[in-house]
Amino acid sequence: MHAQSTTDDLTNKFIQMYEVNTDSAFDYLFGTNKWMGENKDGTEKMKFQLREYANLMGEYIGFEKLTEKSLGESLKVSVYLVKYERQPLRFIFKYYKAKNKWMLYNVKFDENIDEELDEIMKYDYLNGD
Repeated sequence: MHAQSTTDDLTNKFIQMYEVNTDSAFDYLFGTNKWMGENKDGTEKMKFQLREYANLMGEYIGFEKLTEKSLGESLKVSVYLVKYERQPLRFIFKYYKAKNKWMLYNVKFDENIDEELDEIMKYDYLNGD
């Protein structure tokens, strides 16, 4: 059994690295998928965008898992809140297992959590929750 055998292992390693150096964390995660690792322009752009966000958000506080969903045996989506002093970011990790090893399929991050919270509250209200 190798060290990164589950999506949680991959994400937890990313988080540990993120706390020290966000660029290294992304390099690690992109490295799990040879096709993403070869897309230097895309990876550099994402690292730059995150640095821009982080500069505005204040002190980094930590990660918190919001939800996770498996789609069959080969796809998994994990959503995390990345807590900063000023406001959170949302990270969406998408993992894919073609044969027997999980790899990053896609990762996104944004600050648009507020709109989603409004939608959830509206849905809950309309459905009597």
